[in-house]
Order: sequence, then C-alpha cells, then structure tokens
Amino acid sequence: MTVIMSSSSAPDTFTLGRVAGALAVDESFVEKDWYVVQAINALIELATPDITPVFSGGTSLLKGHQLIKRFSEDIDFKLSLSADFLAKTGGQQRSALSAFKKSLEAGWEAAGFAVTNVEAGSGNAFIKIEMDYPTILEGHDALRPHILAELSAKPPRLPTIGRPLSSFIAQYRRGDPEIPVIQCVDPVETAADKLSAFAWRAIVRDRGSDKDDPTIVRHLHDLAMLEPTIGASSNFAALLTETLVADSGRGGGGVASLPPAERLSTMLAILDADEHYEAEYTRFVEGMAFAGDAEIPNFRAATEAVRRLSAAVGQGT
Repeated sequence: MTVIMSSSSAPDTFTLGRVAGALAVDESFVEKDWYVVQAINALIELATPDITPVFSGGTSLLKGHQLIKRFSEDIDFKLSLSADFLAKTGGQQRSALSAFKKSLEAGWEAAGFAVTNVEAGSGNAFIKIEMDYPTILEGHDALRPHILAELSAKPPRLPTIGRPLSSFIAQYRRGDPEIPVIQCVDPVETAADKLSAFAWRAIVRDRGSDKDDPTIVRHLHDLAMLEPTIGASSNFAALLTETLVADSGRGGGGVASLPPAERLSTMLAILDADEHYEAEYTRFVEGMAFAGDAEIPNFRAATEAVRRLSAAVGQGT
C-alpha cells in the first residue's frame, strides 16, 4: 500500500522554525529532511518478493546509523535481489527492473511528489529519479530544489542492519520514528564505497566541466567520521579492495590502468597538491554540517583519516 502524505501532517513554518532553531540550521534543511523521510517511507512500501531496497549512502549514515552530523539530501539504495530474480534470464531481469522503476515513479507521484526526471542505465540496473516536493519555503543555496533518488541493483555485500528512521521534526517532538525499521547497508561497506568513489572521481575530475561536482568532498568528511567504526571491523580491507576493482571502469575508463593501491596513492597525491580542495571542503562543512565546531574534522584531519584508511590496501595489491 502506497504511503500518501497528508497536507495536514506536513510541517508548518512555526514548526520548521522551532526545530531549525534547536538544530541551529536553516528551516529549509528541516523541511527537506521531513520530505526525504516521507519519500523513503513510500519507497520501502514498494518492495517486491524479488526486489528489496536497502538504504545506503550518506543519508543512511545520518538518518539510519546516526554516525555523521551533516545534512545529506540524496537517497541512495542498493537492491537486494532474490534467488528467483537471479535465476531469470538477462531479458527477464531487465523487464522486472523496468516494472520496478515504473512502480517507483507511480508510487512517489501517488504519495504527493512530482517526479520530474527518470533515468536508467545498465539494463535498468541503475535507476535515477528526481522529484519535487511541496515546499512552503524559499529554499536555500546549499540545497537542490528537488530530492534525488538513486538505486543500484548491486546487492549489499555485508549483512544489512535494521534501524529506525526519524525526521528531525519527529526527533524534536520525541515522537515515534516515522519508519520503525528499515534495512540499512553496513557503514563499513558504505565507507569502502565512499573511498573508492572519491578516488576515481578526484583522479578524473575536471573543474572546468559543467558536470563538475565540488561536493565530492563530502566523502572526505564522512570517512573521517567513520574511521572509529571502520577500525573495529575486520572486513574493511577486503571490501575496499573489492570495491576498487569493481570501480575500475568508472570515470570513463580514466582509472582503468591504476590498480587499487596506485589509485589510492594517486588520489592522495592530488589531495596534497591541489589547494582548491581545502577551500571546497571548508565551504561544504560550513554549509552542511550541524555538529559543534569541535566535532567537525577540518580538512587536514579529514585527509589524514583518508590516508590511514587507504593504507588498508597493501602496496603490493
């Protein structure tokens, strides 16, 4: 059953102001957070016996695991696929994923969102959907005017973790979580994804491109915050190596010739040499982080954390 947002339950300006004041953030962040949680709630209702969305990415670290304190406005999901699905032919899998994509679009529309863009690639194994939400505010320069959802038919590699999910408003009201439980990707797996993603993106990055994304520095912040969690895991080194190998074709083939250890050392050299990254990082955390200053790693601390995490891949790999 599709979850439909009620206009009477949407936060008003008074509530947004109260919660924003408590968090010391702009009201636009609180409003978008509420709609992000509603979009996630609608999504999990669309799971099928063969396709189950598992919450991943930065927003899962914020909302699910509560391991970071910076706003994350995208929703990323890995798709857990049943044995029956995997036994299908390639054409049957594409058809099933296409039907799932259409159900996402219809489900979010029925829930009250306005879907503005739908893209798919790799035989519908990657789905990207943008949707507008009914804001009552002017918006904020640091925020996109829409919610971006990305879903990948790459099942989680570690056991998933069930977590409750609450909006900032529900937390402020000390109410029950809007989502009692949602399966989330293990943060150690997310850390491996983030370190690999930052490595290839930094190496192929072209600041002159109209597609340049300076917010890739979010991965530096998140990895620094995740370092204690990663340190308690015996899985990280193997996961990171596996992810780096799997990502060898990313960036238009620009990192294909770099084996895992060399790719990481190349990325670290770029961080050391490129003076623009520090300014981009500072700008990002000032705009998106809501922790106290003492809790936010500065650029140097973040890059040293990434250097230590990169050492998990031996130089002989």
